[in-house]
Amino acid sequence: MLLAFSGLGLGAGFAGEKVWVGLYLAENGPPPPDAVLAPEKLHHQLHEVFGFRHYELLKAQEVELRNEWEQWFLPRKDFFIRVEPLRRQPGEPRLIDYEIYQNGFILAKGRYEPHEETPLFINGPYFKQGMLIFVLEAR
Repeated sequence: MLLAFSGLGLGAGFAGEKVWVGLYLAENGPPPPDAVLAPEKLHHQLHEVFGFRHYELLKAQEVELRNEWEQWFLPRKDFFIRVEPLRRQPGEPRLIDYEIYQNGFILAKGRYEPHEETPLFINGPYFKQGMLIFVLEAR
């Protein structure tokens, strides 16, 4: 089961021209000593939604929104996300379509309107002793 969660916070502004895409491994066991963990604010947000003790960043990439063509984020050969900024007219909000694939099949797809301070969380499959989670965040 996949879950996409994004809440608009008070005073959330519209996004810039980039979206940061990160893949986290959420687990309850102790993190490896060299693990890159989610920043405190993001950790708190992820913990409120998913309830794990720590969130290890596995891979990250920035996606340019000025380019209106699909871009792929490939943290693993068998699990990846396609992100496509949609065309917009001046004054319209920026929208992004996304599709998550596992083993060549679409697991989920949706649309995201990036806002500062309001990341989108998309849980993926269970992995090892935890769960993979995509985070899309306006930059």
